[in-house]
Amino acid sequence: MQLSMNKENNKPTDVENNKLEELFIAIYFNDLKKVMEFKKYYPEIYSKKNNFLIDGIKSFDLINLTFFNYVLWNGDWIEKIMPMVNRNRKRTEEMIEFWKNELNLKIFEKNIEYNQYHEYFYCTDPNDPEENNKVIIDTIDYFLERGFREIELKLYINVACFNFNETKNLLELGANPSIKFFEDELDSTTFTHIGDECSYLATCNVIPTFEYFYKNGKVPAYHNSSNLFGDFIGLAAFEEMYELLKPYTLEEEIEKY
Repeated sequence: MQLSMNKENNKPTDVENNKLEELFIAIYFNDLKKVMEFKKYYPEIYSKKNNFLIDGIKSFDLINLTFFNYVLWNGDWIEKIMPMVNRNRKRTEEMIEFWKNELNLKIFEKNIEYNQYHEYFYCTDPNDPEENNKVIIDTIDYFLERGFREIELKLYINVACFNFNETKNLLELGANPSIKFFEDELDSTTFTHIGDECSYLATCNVIPTFEYFYKNGKVPAYHNSSNLFGDFIGLAAFEEMYELLKPYTLEEEIEKY
């Protein structure tokens, strides 16, 4: 009870949350210098970084942005953008060391589950029984009647909900992420659902935003912390799921990405 009360008391006011937007941007773009300056000049507001309110409503620990950066920049990238990738790998490692020292951590890892924020990216609500009975657009029964194995249907649903532990269990039990659910649609497998979204978020949203920021020193005018957050948590979640599915996926599917 005491911990709950402390967390509630540590929530920022509207004014403080608006100021925390600056810290959000600094951590998002791996600007350790600005993070340290914010800590120095606004220590009381800085202490509420673990309760930043997305859209002024939903609490989020800003430290997780560094974990998203780690997942993003440690993936495979085309040669064209490797200078920016290498720059961000280095800056991410510096941020990680900063958090480990500040929080006395031996291991740096995210302290949330991606699906806690399902409403901000392409993620099925894990607590919605109707949505958890669907594979793409049809019900589980529809596919069972057509001879599909239940284990592949469960795999798709758990992947769509970003239930990593259950996804791993199903893969180890033999679930195949390369099963096509609709023969006339090439990209109707569990793996392509993940791979396509990874490609879209990286190519169309996140990478252009980082490039714009490094060129102009600010985010594009049409962005706010809410959609920046949605793009970033989405890409991190999809990238992490992609890596989990990859060893169990047909090589020809992997080659598309």
